[in-house]
Amino acid sequence: MSWSRASHLNWALCARGSQEFFKMSIQLKLVHLRKKIRANKKKVTDAIIANHSAEICIICGSHEQLTKEHVIPQWVYNRCTKRTFETTTNGISQTYNKTTLPACKDCNSNLLGLLERHLKHEFERIDVRHQEFPQETLDLVILWLETLEYKFQVLDLRRNLNKAKGADYIPYIGKMPIAMFQGPMGTSPAKVFSNLRSALNVLSVKSKADRLNSLCVIHTKNKDFHFFHSTNNYIFIELAKFGVAFFYFYKQSFDNVAEAVESAKDIVNEQYAGKGT
Repeated sequence: MSWSRASHLNWALCARGSQEFFKMSIQLKLVHLRKKIRANKKKVTDAIIANHSAEICIICGSHEQLTKEHVIPQWVYNRCTKRTFETTTNGISQTYNKTTLPACKDCNSNLLGLLERHLKHEFERIDVRHQEFPQETLDLVILWLETLEYKFQVLDLRRNLNKAKGADYIPYIGKMPIAMFQGPMGTSPAKVFSNLRSALNVLSVKSKADRLNSLCVIHTKNKDFHFFHSTNNYIFIELAKFGVAFFYFYKQSFDNVAEAVESAKDIVNEQYAGKGT
């Protein structure tokens, strides 16, 4: 065996060993995350419901070592400080980079951060034109998209409506949280708070096997990041840098992925209408 071949073999073994170690590490971290959520979810949601702007970690309720957790990770939109999203309820735009929530250092960097780094590695490694993500990766994608849903629910409680899109400002209504206007007409505060509790609780569920048919994995040729979200309904996030997009139905279940794809297509086409994408 030549030295070059031996070197290649050694490096391959090291790389494989590193990947296995990383997989084991992410699973151990997720066990820790689930335990933290289960132990603290009532304390967290009770605190947020009592004070929507409570300065606590939105995952575990800690008051210590609070950091700014971006609702949409910065790597998703290439850290562009000018990128904005619009809240359809009131038509107000907000920059992604300034849209943050409090999270302790452990939950932000050590747990959610590791999940994102692992997924980013998977997105770089796999070309969805030629290869499918393994189920364990799809489980993590679903978990990640569920964390985004939870963060948006918390965010919408912390932001005031100000005024409905196309309407005049009414002081009493303007001071109410956006979350109270995101669902169907007549949605009660109790329902909003129930959705919040459910969104946090689902992050503590290990298996996502029964949710796989609600996740659509899409190859994209678009050159730019795109995102839209409907609270408690669905999320679409297009990661142009990696040539992949995900559409996920938070509540709706399907007998097979093909049914989910057809439903998702209608929504995406409506969103993209007139955008030239």
